Amino acid sequence: MFDNEQDVRLMLAVKENDSEQALRKIYDTYRRPICKFFYRCTCDYTTSQDYAQEVFLRLWKSRKRYQATGRFSTYIFQIAKNLWLNEWDKRRRRPAELPLDGERYNQKGEPVRDQHEAQGVGPPGHLLQKEHEERVARAIGTLPEKLRLVFAMSQIQGLKYREVAEILDIPEGTVKSRMSRAVKFLRDHFQPYFEEETGRSSG
Repeated sequence: MFDNEQDVRLMLAVKENDSEQALRKIYDTYRRPICKFFYRCTCDYTTSQDYAQEVFLRLWKSRKRYQATGRFSTYIFQIAKNLWLNEWDKRRRRPAELPLDGERYNQKGEPVRDQHEAQGVGPPGHLLQKEHEERVARAIGTLPEKLRLVFAMSQIQGLKYREVAEILDIPEGTVKSRMSRAVKFLRDHFQPYFEEETGRSSG
């Protein structure tokens, strides 16, 4: 999914040379995946954009501390994970809100306002797609936070279990267990909406 050798080389250029050009290339590669991660956590497009910007700001501020000892994707998603957990502590007493209008992501991970145009479907298909997205987002939002993080990283971002384990700093077996519990919960409560979402191999 990501070119680790290139990503590490770019990040070292950011660290050693303060290269804004290298940072821009990293941004272009990871902006959408990180936005999608936050979108599945928050169900809010604007908030997901704000959090993604904060991730890259933190990446820049901490550049001198970067050590090329593992996969860069793991490193940057750890920043995203830590940011979300900090924000979650502040937000958890407030009910999750789902915007019923405004921008959403299409199947390519691109933010779009009109699913008509993005999907190339007529009004009936548009309404069904909108309903599907809202139900999926709400369903994921009902997951306990530990399960939601694993589900978002594995099923939404397509990360392998071992990568999720590295990011969350938990055993791979714990990732598998949480993923199994998340999928069971979602299938029990929202089965028609998750057959496609959970049908991929996690590798």
